[in-house]
Amino acid sequence: MKPSLLMKASVCLIAAEMPVFEKKAAAQGSWTANASLATDYTDRGISSSNGNPAIQGGFDYTNSALYAGVWASTVDFGDTSAAYLEVSAYTGLADVLENGVSWDLRATFFDYPGADAEDLSGLELSGGLGYSFDTGFWVATDGAFSPGEDYVYTSLKAGYALSPSFSLDAAIGSYASETDGDYTNWSIGSTVSRGAAAIDLRYSDTDIGNFAPAAQRLILTLTIRS
Repeated sequence: MKPSLLMKASVCLIAAEMPVFEKKAAAQGSWTANASLATDYTDRGISSSNGNPAIQGGFDYTNSALYAGVWASTVDFGDTSAAYLEVSAYTGLADVLENGVSWDLRATFFDYPGADAEDLSGLELSGGLGYSFDTGFWVATDGAFSPGEDYVYTSLKAGYALSPSFSLDAAIGSYASETDGDYTNWSIGSTVSRGAAAIDLRYSDTDIGNFAPAAQRLILTLTIRS
């Protein structure tokens, strides 16, 4: 993913924009799956679905600190590209230490089938640090760059779990590129979960003017995990 990416993100979002490095290390390898329906696929403040709904889903494998997975989302870049799908394959190492510090190192390869001759594929390297307090409050920071492109993306996030099934979070990010220019994005949202289902409602905006995909928007995402 990339703005024009979270990203991957950012991110991306699937159900909730909680840091991926909050995952507990699994004693043995295990597989999980997720499927989402979002009113908009917004990644790092930029819509990758042209303001339209997106269908998303993926599979993840974890074994101790090692994880890997694949994730896909429908995309719509308007007249700028014939791409209809974004596919991301990733692998990394992540863990949560006993003192509450979490860390994550990840490599992500993303591709856009149907993009004709356009070279939208790429590799992104990212890393992050976080800390969870006993009160349910957490903070995290992460950064990403692509060896084949000139952008760097950094973000700062914070959240609070009011209960095991309800949380709030906010994020601010900075995208810097000599080719595409610089911009700042921010978001605030809440996530309600019940069993395998989660609903995320999020407000997203950027400081980019006169560019519809970067305009402010509310995004509702329903995710089912197994």
